[in-house]
Amino acid sequence: MTNLRKHCAVVFVAIALAGCGSSGNSAISPSAYVKSVCSSVGPFEKDVVNRSSTLDLATITDAAQGKAALQGFLQAVSEDTDRALAQLKSAGAPNVKNGKEIAGAIVSAFTDLKSTMVQAVNQAGALPTDSAAAFKADAQALGTTVRASMTRIGTNLQSSTLRSAEVEKAAADEPACKSMGNG
Repeated sequence: MTNLRKHCAVVFVAIALAGCGSSGNSAISPSAYVKSVCSSVGPFEKDVVNRSSTLDLATITDAAQGKAALQGFLQAVSEDTDRALAQLKSAGAPNVKNGKEIAGAIVSAFTDLKSTMVQAVNQAGALPTDSAAAFKADAQALGTTVRASMTRIGTNLQSSTLRSAEVEKAAADEPACKSMGNG
Protein backbone atom coordinates (compact mmCIF):
# COMPACT_ATOMS: atom_id res chain seq x y z
CA MET A 1 0.00 0.00 0.00
CA THR A 2 3.02 2.30 0.24
CA ASN A 3 2.92 2.85 -3.53
CA LEU A 4 -0.81 3.58 -3.30
CA ARG A 5 -0.08 6.21 -0.62
CA LYS A 6 2.53 7.91 -2.77
CA HIS A 7 0.33 7.72 -5.84
CA CYS A 8 -2.62 9.23 -3.95
CA ALA A 9 -0.53 12.20 -2.85
CA VAL A 10 0.84 12.76 -6.36
CA VAL A 11 -2.62 12.59 -7.93
CA PHE A 12 -4.12 14.98 -5.37
CA VAL A 13 -1.36 17.51 -5.95
CA ALA A 14 -1.69 17.15 -9.73
CA ILE A 15 -5.41 17.75 -9.38
CA ALA A 16 -4.86 20.85 -7.28
CA LEU A 17 -2.21 22.39 -9.48
CA ALA A 18 -3.90 21.58 -12.79
CA GLY A 19 -6.13 24.55 -12.25
CA CYS A 20 -8.48 23.09 -9.71
CA GLY A 21 -11.76 24.66 -9.00
CA SER A 22 -15.45 24.19 -9.13
CA SER A 23 -18.48 24.55 -11.24
CA GLY A 24 -19.67 27.54 -9.23
CA ASN A 25 -21.22 30.42 -11.15
CA SER A 26 -19.30 33.31 -9.64
CA ALA A 27 -16.05 34.40 -11.28
CA ILE A 28 -13.46 35.40 -8.71
CA SER A 29 -9.86 36.54 -8.85
CA PRO A 30 -7.29 33.84 -9.57
CA SER A 31 -5.73 34.38 -6.13
CA ALA A 32 -9.07 34.02 -4.29
CA TYR A 33 -9.90 30.98 -6.36
CA VAL A 34 -6.55 29.29 -5.73
CA LYS A 35 -6.74 30.03 -2.02
CA SER A 36 -10.17 28.41 -1.86
CA VAL A 37 -9.05 25.38 -3.85
CA CYS A 38 -5.84 24.81 -1.93
CA SER A 39 -7.68 25.34 1.36
CA SER A 40 -10.01 22.51 0.29
CA VAL A 41 -7.58 20.13 -1.36
CA GLY A 42 -4.63 20.67 1.01
CA PRO A 43 -6.38 19.34 4.14
CA PHE A 44 -7.89 16.54 2.05
CA GLU A 45 -4.45 15.52 0.82
CA LYS A 46 -2.97 15.75 4.32
CA ASP A 47 -5.75 13.59 5.78
CA VAL A 48 -5.32 10.95 3.06
CA VAL A 49 -1.55 10.84 3.54
CA ASN A 50 -1.92 10.62 7.33
CA ARG A 51 -4.52 7.87 7.07
CA SER A 52 -2.36 6.03 4.55
CA SER A 53 0.68 6.14 6.79
CA THR A 54 -1.23 4.31 9.52
CA LEU A 55 -2.53 1.65 7.12
CA ASP A 56 0.09 -1.06 6.75
CA LEU A 57 -1.55 -4.20 5.42
CA ALA A 58 1.82 -5.92 5.17
CA THR A 59 1.96 -6.30 8.96
CA ILE A 60 -1.57 -7.61 9.30
CA THR A 61 -1.71 -11.39 9.51
CA ASP A 62 -5.44 -11.75 10.20
CA ALA A 63 -7.44 -11.24 6.99
CA ALA A 64 -10.57 -10.09 8.83
CA GLN A 65 -8.55 -7.43 10.64
CA GLY A 66 -6.96 -6.35 7.36
CA LYS A 67 -10.33 -6.18 5.65
CA ALA A 68 -11.76 -4.01 8.44
CA ALA A 69 -8.70 -1.72 8.35
CA LEU A 70 -8.87 -1.33 4.57
CA GLN A 71 -12.63 -0.73 4.62
CA GLY A 72 -12.21 1.90 7.33
CA PHE A 73 -9.45 3.63 5.37
CA LEU A 74 -11.41 3.66 2.11
CA GLN A 75 -14.61 4.83 3.84
CA ALA A 76 -12.73 7.67 5.55
CA VAL A 77 -11.17 8.75 2.23
CA SER A 78 -14.61 8.59 0.63
CA GLU A 79 -15.98 10.89 3.35
CA ASP A 80 -12.96 13.20 2.98
CA THR A 81 -13.69 13.33 -0.76
CA ASP A 82 -17.29 14.39 -0.03
CA ARG A 83 -16.11 17.28 2.15
CA ALA A 84 -13.53 18.47 -0.37
CA LEU A 85 -16.02 18.16 -3.21
CA ALA A 86 -18.59 20.29 -1.38
CA GLN A 87 -15.95 22.97 -0.73
CA LEU A 88 -14.73 22.88 -4.31
CA LYS A 89 -18.25 23.26 -5.66
CA SER A 90 -18.63 26.46 -3.65
CA ALA A 91 -15.23 27.88 -4.67
CA GLY A 92 -16.51 29.66 -7.76
CA ALA A 93 -14.49 29.92 -10.95
CA PRO A 94 -11.36 31.94 -11.64
CA ASN A 95 -11.84 35.04 -13.74
CA VAL A 96 -9.42 33.83 -16.43
CA LYS A 97 -9.71 32.40 -19.94
CA ASN A 98 -11.46 29.01 -19.66
CA GLY A 99 -12.12 29.70 -15.97
CA LYS A 100 -15.42 27.80 -15.94
CA GLU A 101 -13.77 24.83 -17.68
CA ILE A 102 -10.88 24.88 -15.23
CA ALA A 103 -13.30 25.04 -12.31
CA GLY A 104 -15.55 22.34 -13.74
CA ALA A 105 -12.64 19.98 -14.32
CA ILE A 106 -11.72 19.76 -10.66
CA VAL A 107 -15.31 19.18 -9.59
CA SER A 108 -15.53 16.47 -12.22
CA ALA A 109 -12.24 14.96 -11.01
CA PHE A 110 -13.40 14.87 -7.41
CA THR A 111 -16.78 13.48 -8.50
CA ASP A 112 -14.90 10.71 -10.33
CA LEU A 113 -12.72 10.19 -7.26
CA LYS A 114 -15.82 9.89 -5.10
CA SER A 115 -17.22 7.23 -7.46
CA THR A 116 -13.90 5.40 -7.36
CA MET A 117 -13.85 5.46 -3.56
CA VAL A 118 -17.47 4.25 -3.24
CA GLN A 119 -16.67 1.40 -5.61
CA ALA A 120 -13.48 0.60 -3.68
CA VAL A 121 -15.39 0.53 -0.37
CA ASN A 122 -17.86 -1.92 -1.90
CA GLN A 123 -15.08 -4.06 -3.34
CA ALA A 124 -13.25 -4.06 0.00
CA GLY A 125 -16.42 -5.39 1.59
CA ALA A 126 -16.21 -8.42 -0.70
CA LEU A 127 -12.57 -9.23 0.08
CA PRO A 128 -12.07 -12.80 1.29
CA THR A 129 -11.13 -13.37 4.92
CA ASP A 130 -10.73 -17.15 4.89
CA SER A 131 -7.05 -16.87 3.96
CA ALA A 132 -4.43 -14.19 4.57
CA ALA A 133 -2.84 -14.94 1.18
CA ALA A 134 -6.17 -14.62 -0.69
CA PHE A 135 -6.94 -11.40 1.16
CA LYS A 136 -3.54 -9.94 0.36
CA ALA A 137 -3.79 -10.84 -3.34
CA ASP A 138 -7.29 -9.38 -3.67
CA ALA A 139 -6.38 -6.28 -1.64
CA GLN A 140 -3.40 -5.68 -3.94
CA ALA A 141 -5.67 -6.08 -6.98
CA LEU A 142 -8.05 -3.54 -5.45
CA GLY A 143 -5.14 -1.16 -4.90
CA THR A 144 -4.16 -1.54 -8.55
CA THR A 145 -7.72 -0.73 -9.63
CA VAL A 146 -7.82 2.40 -7.42
CA ARG A 147 -4.40 3.55 -8.70
CA ALA A 148 -5.48 3.07 -12.32
CA SER A 149 -8.61 5.11 -11.74
CA MET A 150 -6.65 7.88 -10.01
CA THR A 151 -4.16 7.95 -12.86
CA ARG A 152 -7.01 8.40 -15.36
CA ILE A 153 -8.44 11.23 -13.25
CA GLY A 154 -5.05 12.96 -13.03
CA THR A 155 -4.40 12.50 -16.75
CA ASN A 156 -7.76 14.05 -17.61
CA LEU A 157 -6.74 17.20 -15.73
CA GLN A 158 -3.53 17.70 -17.67
CA SER A 159 -5.22 19.14 -20.76
CA SER A 160 -3.63 22.32 -22.08
CA THR A 161 -7.05 23.99 -22.04
CA LEU A 162 -6.98 23.65 -18.27
CA ARG A 163 -3.76 25.64 -17.95
CA SER A 164 -3.77 29.25 -16.88
CA ALA A 165 -0.67 31.32 -16.24
CA GLU A 166 -2.67 33.51 -13.84
CA VAL A 167 -3.90 30.53 -11.84
CA GLU A 168 -0.46 28.92 -11.79
CA LYS A 169 1.14 32.15 -10.58
CA ALA A 170 -1.51 32.55 -7.90
CA ALA A 171 -0.88 28.95 -6.79
CA ALA A 172 2.87 29.59 -6.58
CA ASP A 173 2.21 32.62 -4.34
CA GLU A 174 -0.50 31.06 -2.15
CA PRO A 175 0.72 29.74 1.24
CA ALA A 176 -2.11 27.16 1.36
CA CYS A 177 -0.76 25.64 -1.87
CA LYS A 178 2.90 25.57 -0.89
CA SER A 179 2.54 22.73 1.61
CA MET A 180 0.72 20.48 -0.83
CA GLY A 181 2.62 17.47 -2.04
CA ASN A 182 4.93 17.54 0.95
CA GLY A 183 2.83 15.19 3.08
